[in-house]
Amino acid sequence: MQLARLVETVQRVRATTKKSEKIRLLAECLGQVNGREAVLAALYLTGSLPQGKIGIGWSVIQKAMHDAPASGEPLMLSDVDRLMDVLAAERGAGSMDRRILALSNLFSRANPQERTFLSQLLIGEVRQGALEAVLLDAIAAAAGLPAAEVRQAFMFAPNIGDLAQAALEEQSAGLARFSMRLFVPVAPMLANSAEDVDEALQRLDRAVFEYKLDGARVQVHKGGDDVRVFTRQLQDITGRLPEIVEWARNLPVREAVLDGEAIALRPDGRPQPFQTTMRRLGRIKDVAAMRESIPLSPFAFDALYLDGSSLLTQSYEERLRALATMTPAELIPHVVTSQPEEARRFLAQSLAAGHEGVMAKSPTAPYVAGQRGYHWLKLKEATSLDLVILAAEWGNGRREGWLSNLHLGARDPSSGHFVMLGKTFKGLTDEMLRQQTEQLLSLETHREEHTVFVKHQMVVEIAFSDIQESPRYPAGLALRFARVKRYRPDKTPDQADTIQTVSELFRAQRN
Repeated sequence: MQLARLVETVQRVRATTKKSEKIRLLAECLGQVNGREAVLAALYLTGSLPQGKIGIGWSVIQKAMHDAPASGEPLMLSDVDRLMDVLAAERGAGSMDRRILALSNLFSRANPQERTFLSQLLIGEVRQGALEAVLLDAIAAAAGLPAAEVRQAFMFAPNIGDLAQAALEEQSAGLARFSMRLFVPVAPMLANSAEDVDEALQRLDRAVFEYKLDGARVQVHKGGDDVRVFTRQLQDITGRLPEIVEWARNLPVREAVLDGEAIALRPDGRPQPFQTTMRRLGRIKDVAAMRESIPLSPFAFDALYLDGSSLLTQSYEERLRALATMTPAELIPHVVTSQPEEARRFLAQSLAAGHEGVMAKSPTAPYVAGQRGYHWLKLKEATSLDLVILAAEWGNGRREGWLSNLHLGARDPSSGHFVMLGKTFKGLTDEMLRQQTEQLLSLETHREEHTVFVKHQMVVEIAFSDIQESPRYPAGLALRFARVKRYRPDKTPDQADTIQTVSELFRAQRN
C-alpha cells in the first residue's frame, strides 16, 4: 500500500465525528493490505511503530525536513518500515548525521501531507481519532468477524498489528492463537470515576465496595515455583520485588494470575505516600537494601486464571470467591451492598485507615481487559483527575529557571486529542520543579515565547475544588484552585481521564 492511501484515510477519519464513519473508512483501508503491510497499517493508524520509540526528536526532524515537491517513486508502507529499521539501528559516532541524512532521503519522496504524518508518527503525536477501540471495530468489519471476538483476542495479542494480520488473513482461526496464557501479561481492567456513593449505586444497583489502595498496580503470574510480576504497563519487574515473588510462591495453588496492589506500609499499617512505593518499582540496583528500608506488602483484588482455567468471563463475585481460597490474609477489605448508608460507612472506614477512598465494582461483570467502563468506579475523598501535561511555562521568582506553570489536558476519545482545562504551578516542591524541568525538556517539540510545548506523555494527578465555566478553554470548562498532587509514571496518556468525565463532574456539582 502507498503511504498516501493511509494518510488520506487518516485525514478523512479526522474530518468526521461519526464513529460508524470512522470504522467504515478504517475498514476500507485495512481491506487493502495483507502480510506485513497489515501489521504496519494497523500500527501506523494508532500512531505506533513496530520498532518502538527510536529516539527521533523535533530538532532532528526539522534538520531533515524538505520544502521541495516530492520526487522519485511514491512511498510504500514497506519503504517507511525499512527506514525506521535503519533509524532504530543507528548507534555510535556520527549516528545523528546519518539519521538526519536517512530521514531527509525519506522526506524527499514524501508530499507535504505525508511529511507531516511521518513527523507525527516519529514523535508519537499522531492524533487522528482512530483510537484502539475504534480500530478494533474496523478490524472486525474488514475481517467479517464479530467485534466482541476481536476485542477478546486483543486482550492477549502482542500488539494491534499482529492482531490485525491474524484477523484479516485467518479470521477466527488466527484469533484463536491469542488467549490467556501464564507469563503473558493481560492489559488491566480500568475504572471510571463516580462523584459519590449514590452515583455508584445508581449505576451498579448492588456493588462490591473495597478499599482503594494508593499503591502500585501489579499483575502476578505463578506457575509452580516460577513467578513473574508485571506493572499496569505490562513491564516485567519481577527482579525488583522479591517479597512479592516469595508471597506468590507460597500461594496454595499450582497456577494462578492475580491482579492487585503492592504498597509500602508504615509500622502501624497505614499506607506510605504513593511516591515511596514508586521508589521501589523504579529501583533496579541495591534491591535487597531497598527492600529493608521500604518493604512492600501484597494485596489482591482479582483472580484472572486458576490452575489451567481462565476466569475472565466469570462474574466478579465468582472471581472473588476463587481469590478468597488463595489469599484470605491479603484480600483487600470489601463489602457487598446495595445500601447507601452501609457503603458510606465503609468509605469512611477506608479513609480513616489512610486510604484514598473506595472502588465500587459490579458483582456480575466479567474482567474486561484494557478497557475503562462503568463496571468499576473509583470514589475518592478529594476530587482529582489524572491529566496530561501539554506544555509548561518558565517560572519567575522562586521558580525562575524552572518549567513550572503546567498546561493540563483531558483526553477526548472521539478525536484522540487532549482538551486543555487550565494551568497550575501549585503543589510543586523544589525537587518536583527540578525533576519535571529535566523531563519536560527531554519531551520538547517546540517553543512559543516563554512556553515549551511537549510530547503528550506525562500524566499528573490534579486535585481541585470544583469545575467552573470558562470561555478561555476549548471545552468551556476549567479547574478551580487546581494543584499538582503527584506524578503518575504508572499511567500512560491513553489512561488519563476524559473530557466526558470532566463534563459529568461539572453537571453533577450543579445538581
